Amino acid sequence: MKQDIENRTDIELLVNTFYAKVQQDDLLGPVFADRIAPDAWGPHLETMYRFWGTQLLGTMDYAGRPFPKHRPLPINDTHFTRWVQLFHATVDELFAGPRASTAKVKAFSIAEVFMNKLLFERGGRF
Repeated sequence: MKQDIENRTDIELLVNTFYAKVQQDDLLGPVFADRIAPDAWGPHLETMYRFWGTQLLGTMDYAGRPFPKHRPLPINDTHFTRWVQLFHATVDELFAGPRASTAKVKAFSIAEVFMNKLLFERGGRF
């Protein structure tokens, strides 16, 4: 039986597993490869540990503004849909419980907000 997301170790497992899938994904992999050098994944993953720890565990370790970093990326609704699919699949593969469900809801909400902001800023078109 799968356990829920309970601590930093679980957050690291979720983030590491998810981003390993992202890097191998035909759609998302190139977007990340163009922006994150192979030797720069450590700092990115650490930021993601803090972000998801804040979101799911209430650690308050993340105090950034993630949207501006996504603004210049060559992404559209197809990318967001795939990101959510991979994230949900990763959560379901590893965890079950209230925090796992919350992780999926938050990922969907984040993607929706980012997608709508980009759509607005780009004049209603991707």
